[in-house]
This record gives sequence, structure tokens and C-alpha cells, in this order.
Amino acid sequence: MAIDEATAPRVACAEPIVVRRTAKDRAPKALNGVVASLGVQSLMLREETVRVGTVCFAAMFAVTTGCATGGPAHFGEYNSFMPKVAATKGERSPLHLTVQLDKPANVAVFLVAPGRPSTLLFPQDSNANGFVEAGAHTVETTLARVSPDSTRNARNAAGQAGSPTGAQGGNRGGGRGRGGPDVPAFGFNQRGYILIYASQEPLPYNALSTRVSGISVPFDDTEALNTVTKLIRQSTGTTGKWAAFATDFPP
Repeated sequence: MAIDEATAPRVACAEPIVVRRTAKDRAPKALNGVVASLGVQSLMLREETVRVGTVCFAAMFAVTTGCATGGPAHFGEYNSFMPKVAATKGERSPLHLTVQLDKPANVAVFLVAPGRPSTLLFPQDSNANGFVEAGAHTVETTLARVSPDSTRNARNAAGQAGSPTGAQGGNRGGGRGRGGPDVPAFGFNQRGYILIYASQEPLPYNALSTRVSGISVPFDDTEALNTVTKLIRQSTGTTGKWAAFATDFPP
């Protein structure tokens, strides 16, 4: 049967639907993209901050550890004499020392405070013999003769004797001021070293007291100890075997 096109029902074809987004509709996605990008950058910055902070902390820890730890140090031909020195427990200043040698030698002992002048501890004076036999020996230092305890004991003895003249004499001779060594004081978290130097050759007291003691040394611990040993060798004219040992003070 023929269909008349004029009377046939017309079927409407669906046109494709085009959804148009306005700037207002597009804003959330754009904003989300910006936020996501900022989040990634923030995370990267946090990671870099953590890395830098970790490196800085590690470096600071290494420096602190290096400053806080010293320990014994050996110099020269150490096995030739194997010198050692130790302060007496309970003494705030090194008034008495234990000196130990594997072989007999001439000995000099110094208190070394980095950045400050060194102090000759032994021998006590030009009349003292710096030669020490092998073994362990307890020696008195130059500080024992000018220590406040020694001065106080002298004053008490003079007072008990009832001698005004003796008391005045004790006052004049006491204290660290006149003629006594300039002793460095150690505050909180500060330390120095006690260094013993041993040699087969004589160590003249005059050279030790004028060319080594009282000479300021570098601030670096290693350089300070090296400087003192070098000054001892140069001032005493050491050409043969020598050895040195340094330990922390206060211990």
C-alpha cells in the first residue's frame, strides 16, 4: 500500500543535546585543580623542610658530640715511654697528680685550656727534680703551693700560735696573685687537659716556665695540645725520643 507523504505522520528526530557550562559552572573544577597543585607543592616543601631539618640536626649533633667528647690523646713515640697522668679525685684544681711511666724519663706536666694560657704543673720549681722512675708516682703540683686551702691552713696555724707577725706573713704569701701561676677557671660545660711530656733529655725548668707556661694556645683542642708539645720540644731542644699523653680535666 502506498503511503501518502503529505498525510504520513512525521517523526521528529532528536537533536543532540549540547550542555553549555558557564564560567560559574567551571569555577569549582578550576579551583579544585589549583588546590590540588598547591597541595602537591606544599607537600614537596614539607619534604624538603624535613630533609634540611634532618641534615641540620645531624650536623649540629655531630658538632655537639665532637665538642662534648675528648678522651686520652697520644703524641710522639708513645710506646717509648707510655706516659700517663691522672688528677686526684675530689680536687677541683689539679693539686696532686698520679704520674705513670713505662721507662724512667724526664717529665713535664701542663694544664692546657684551649684559647687560654697553659700552666706548668710539674716540676714545681727550679729545685724540683723532673726525673721520674718507671711506675706510678703521686706528685704535688705548683698549684698546691698557692691553693686557697694551703693559704687557709697557714692562716689557721698562725692564728693558733697567737703570732700577729706570722699571721701577716701568711696573708702576704697566700693567694694566687703574687708570683703564683695564672690558673684558668673552668665553668659549666668547659674543660681543659692535663698533658704529660716525657723525654730522655733534660727539660730545663727555666725554659718550661718562661717559654711554654703562660703562652696562650689556640681555641681548637687538637691545635692547643699540638702547640704545647711543639713549644716544649723547641724550648728544651729535644732531639731524641719523646712522648706525650693528654687526658681531660676535669675528668
